[in-house]
Amino acid sequence: MSEQAIVDAVKQIKSTPKQRKFIESIDLAVALRDVDLKDPSKRFRLEVLLPHALNKTMNLCIIGDADVINRAKEAGVKYTLTEDEIDLMIRNPKEVKSYIKKIDYFLAIPQLMAVVGKSMGRFLGPAGKMPSVLPPNANIEDFVFRYSRIARVRVRQNPVVHCRVGTFNMEDEHIAANIRVVINEIENKLEQGSNNIKHYHIKTTMGSSVKLGV
Repeated sequence: MSEQAIVDAVKQIKSTPKQRKFIESIDLAVALRDVDLKDPSKRFRLEVLLPHALNKTMNLCIIGDADVINRAKEAGVKYTLTEDEIDLMIRNPKEVKSYIKKIDYFLAIPQLMAVVGKSMGRFLGPAGKMPSVLPPNANIEDFVFRYSRIARVRVRQNPVVHCRVGTFNMEDEHIAANIRVVINEIENKLEQGSNNIKHYHIKTTMGSSVKLGV
């Protein structure tokens, strides 16, 4: 599949826009074939670093001690949790689910990973949002920058996978470059590469889908 073919598909899904009150996402849908997803070893999770930021607010939650929380807030992170705050929140499962729903990614310091897993794992796991480790003395601004460019791909028991690769207000070529990187990463994880792909589609949040040739 050529880069120009992807650009042309992006132009097509953006060619008949309706007026929206929000910036639509552009999503990639991947249909797999000949992959036995009943076998846990065939499932995988990827966090793909995109060449171009998604131009949409990304909600990152930092879980840590007082020092880490202070540094996170200085870096502009809106959502933070301490161990005590987790203990309070976990008493109300509805509050936990509501909180998790609005967060895109969780990062936790090493010494709190077990705490988070024990108290919130049953909610984070099904949502595909188990935290990644925030290394000691990490530059949190670097993580904020990195996670503004992350596309999450999660292959479970459903042979169709969805991930966000851009937003409507991005340049066509930038969206296409993001799509190409995600496609490459997925194919690299599959035993038979592109032969395990039935088809790719892209679509806007509210629009019709367009098939990409494989």
